[in-house]
Amino acid sequence: MYCHQCGAKNAPKQKVCAKCGARLLTAEERQVLLEVAAGAEAVQQPGMAAHRRGETLSSQDDKTGAKGKTSGAGRAFLWLIPLLLAGSVGLALTMYYNYEQSLNREVTALQQRAQKEALAGHYSSAVQLLEEAEGKRPRYTALRQDRELTAKAAELQLQLEKASGQLKEQKLDAGEKALNHIANMVNKRQEPLFAPLKKQLAAGQVKLAVLKVKSELDKLNTVDALAEKLDTVSGLSGQEAAAVKAQIIGKIVGISYAAAERKLRDKDFVGAMAEVDSGLLYAADNKKLIAYRKQIADAKKEFERAEAERIQLAEQKAAEEDLNNRTAAVDVSGLHVVLDDYGDLQISGTVTNKATRPIYSVSINLDIYDSSGSYLGNTYAGVSPYHLEPGETGDFTTWYYGVYSQAQASVVNATWYLE
Repeated sequence: MYCHQCGAKNAPKQKVCAKCGARLLTAEERQVLLEVAAGAEAVQQPGMAAHRRGETLSSQDDKTGAKGKTSGAGRAFLWLIPLLLAGSVGLALTMYYNYEQSLNREVTALQQRAQKEALAGHYSSAVQLLEEAEGKRPRYTALRQDRELTAKAAELQLQLEKASGQLKEQKLDAGEKALNHIANMVNKRQEPLFAPLKKQLAAGQVKLAVLKVKSELDKLNTVDALAEKLDTVSGLSGQEAAAVKAQIIGKIVGISYAAAERKLRDKDFVGAMAEVDSGLLYAADNKKLIAYRKQIADAKKEFERAEAERIQLAEQKAAEEDLNNRTAAVDVSGLHVVLDDYGDLQISGTVTNKATRPIYSVSINLDIYDSSGSYLGNTYAGVSPYHLEPGETGDFTTWYYGVYSQAQASVVNATWYLE
């Protein structure tokens, strides 16, 4: 193969001239040149026929005495025709070469535009541009391969759009199946034009994950279960992922707050604080939980202060009760003194247990005085029943002998045992 520009010899299948760098003509282009050359030869033939007629005419003139003039014109035309022929073929080659270069530039421009569209994820537009370029160069293998690859990307993009529509309609199972199929196809491709499709696929997978979590939120009512879902979406990005994160955190806050309220009503301050802290673990800046934590702490302090006072009062009351139980547990009432026909005094009365504890073995000591107030003596009486519950009453009866006159009795002491 010879270069049409510099004439250097090149290998038969070489595409670029090794000497001047010009693109070598393909077999199709060489065929066109042959056709152009054949056309030029057709133009040459009438001239050559005229030349022969001239020669014939020159021979006739020679008989009339004008032979020398005709032979000179013929020789000049013989030199002129090759020059004209060479000029017409060269012009045809130049025009053809310029046409081919222009066509190549158009095809290259279309291919570059298609590349930009494909790398931007506009696959359908890229396919149209490549089809236009392939119409101009139908035998370019590279164009066909680019078109087929871009068409495959366009088909997958349509499938992805359909899967996204299924997700919007909450058809999560069908959408997930479609996304998995697309992922299996796309992940095998390493060509740069699939990069936008992979990005769109990643966005669809994020949306699927978010929708699956959202569909399960209503069934989750514990902080631990919600925290597990929060971990699921923590690695996802995008507005939808951020929204579902906020939704999960909001639900965690609500559950923590409600649980803390219940425990605070039961005065379980430690438990209430733990519930709030579990919520703050996932929503550290939540103003509601921060304020409620302070409220729990204040309530705990107030309760402890009141409890300390209550304990102090209880201890004081217990001491008073103990003192009362030990010193004033027995109340004697209804004391009655009767002088019988034999001059003896019959003394009776009622005893009430004023203690806060049961008492037993109660006894009463009585002093006896005559009507003038003179001391006559002392007697002892046991209370029945033997055991008295708090507030329970008992009776006692005793005798004082040999008075013979009306007298009075006075309780001077009582003894008992506390249970």
